[in-house]
Amino acid sequence: MKKLFVICSWALLLGGCKSESGASDPDGDKPVPPPSAELLQKIEDLNAGLVSLKTLAGAVSQSEVRSLAETEDGVRLTFCDGTEVTVACNAAAEAPLIGIAVDGDAYYWTLAAEKDIPWLKDAAGAKMPVSGPVPVVGRDDKGFWTVTTDAAVTPWQIEDGSGNPVEATGDEQVELFRSVKAGNGRVEIALTDGGTLSAAQVNDLSVAGTANCYVVSAPGTYVFNARVRGNGAGEGVGFEPAIEMADGMTADWLWTDSEGLVSGVALDTTSGDIFLTVGEGRGNALVALMQDGKVVWSWHVWVTDAPQTMTYGNGTVFMDRNLGAAGTTAGGTDAYGMYYQWGRKDPFSNATTVYGPEGNTLDMHSWPSCEGYTIDPVWNAQIGRKSGDYLYNGTVEFTLSHPATYISYADEKDISNPNQTWLRSDVPGHQNDRLWGTYFEKEAVGAATVLLSKSAFDPCPAGYRIPLIAPLKFTGNDVESYTTEGVWLYIDSQRSVKAWYPYAGSRFSKMDASGKQIGILGYTEGASGLYQFSYAASIWSATLEFVQEISVGTSCNSDDLTVTGYSSTGYRPEFVYEGPYARSFALAVRCVREDANGIVR
Repeated sequence: MKKLFVICSWALLLGGCKSESGASDPDGDKPVPPPSAELLQKIEDLNAGLVSLKTLAGAVSQSEVRSLAETEDGVRLTFCDGTEVTVACNAAAEAPLIGIAVDGDAYYWTLAAEKDIPWLKDAAGAKMPVSGPVPVVGRDDKGFWTVTTDAAVTPWQIEDGSGNPVEATGDEQVELFRSVKAGNGRVEIALTDGGTLSAAQVNDLSVAGTANCYVVSAPGTYVFNARVRGNGAGEGVGFEPAIEMADGMTADWLWTDSEGLVSGVALDTTSGDIFLTVGEGRGNALVALMQDGKVVWSWHVWVTDAPQTMTYGNGTVFMDRNLGAAGTTAGGTDAYGMYYQWGRKDPFSNATTVYGPEGNTLDMHSWPSCEGYTIDPVWNAQIGRKSGDYLYNGTVEFTLSHPATYISYADEKDISNPNQTWLRSDVPGHQNDRLWGTYFEKEAVGAATVLLSKSAFDPCPAGYRIPLIAPLKFTGNDVESYTTEGVWLYIDSQRSVKAWYPYAGSRFSKMDASGKQIGILGYTEGASGLYQFSYAASIWSATLEFVQEISVGTSCNSDDLTVTGYSSTGYRPEFVYEGPYARSFALAVRCVREDANGIVR
């Protein structure tokens, strides 16, 4: 995409370009002192700036700005075509010796100190296009500015609009850039000669690191690196971290839970980047890289207000919301978030509606009767064991190419049995307990095993990961208050900070007789449909030995839904530490922040 830049108004004539001394006469005999160290440094800085200016002038006409970064040397701009340039800014600088301006459809170097924009001329007296060689300035032995285009070409004197050589006094400004500002989808580079370079900007979602989930908090055009699987970790997952671009590759969104949330998904096969446009609203989408129509890898685009962090009593830093939550409203379904089968990187949508036998719909927490009601999984396809048919697709490879397919358990065993899994137990290596992290022995904790390395299948954004066991061990004493929609938990020993955990429930691993999945929340199935039900906030840990469940039991009779456990003294939620939990269940995730070494304590 071609982007034009505009050169704005020009600065006034720089004073002191012409001296009254004999040095202004090229044929004068008055001796000229050698250039000072300060002037030599200015010459070096000006030449470096001219290279940067040429690079910028070409880049803004050819590409979009991908990222900005403050460095010790200035502001580094990275363009989507791979161009990188660092500019040193001086907000107080005046017009320098050389600038650029447009003439027709091309851009030329100018003697920026002149108010009527005289063109910088080559040895033959012709204008010098910016697309050509970069001018190299210097000072001759008579004290005048010179320019050349090649080390083999003899420098010639720079002349002002009146044809006089321009004296190098040492008082000149050599800074070419005044400021770099980004906003409203554009980057504006103000030049000290009064001009401006302008380029479109895309927001690089992977600039802080690659991941399976990218957080977007405002409408705009975005880009991320599609050449890396997840965070690029390869140990223990059996896949090469890198994705090689190939013929037949495309990109598109697979699903979204909010109409119009994402659009314009496209793959740049040269750079290996995926571009997309995010519209208004909040929600989730799944974007995929495909080759000849088959999914190679997929990424979760999570559109929400920028998640905040909360430091728990043990020092662990959590996000303030479930992964995929559109908001944090206490009691609202926007706080549920997405659901994940253990070890899988891709989310499944939640459901907030109960479907009745007459086709009516109800809020999940307001049923007049349980008989005949089901909780619809919305749209996610499901495969798995049913009526004795064995699951043949329960492999990691299958999940990568079918990220929107919910897989029922492969082995029909007790709910607490770790073999109740979407992974086939008869395939060597597929009972993989390291899908969400790599185990290793840490001497500081003796023989205890800790999770250090975030895996390529971890569903959390860059800088975050699935939590360990310890941070999730709440008790009834941590309850600040609760409703039938969720519970407020104190997260610090002073009982001054609390976090909201909604009863988002889970997606059950079983299908009913009609082929519909019934469980977004736990249930016991009776002959007439849904029979027993519990409100639960279940959170996955990275290890199969533990899952945190906070639940309020309920039961159904023929007439109404009642909450069990209430008494005259009130009812407190039950804290259940399940483990191992069924991998084929889909539970909520609440990410924790990694430290500089990638360790979560």
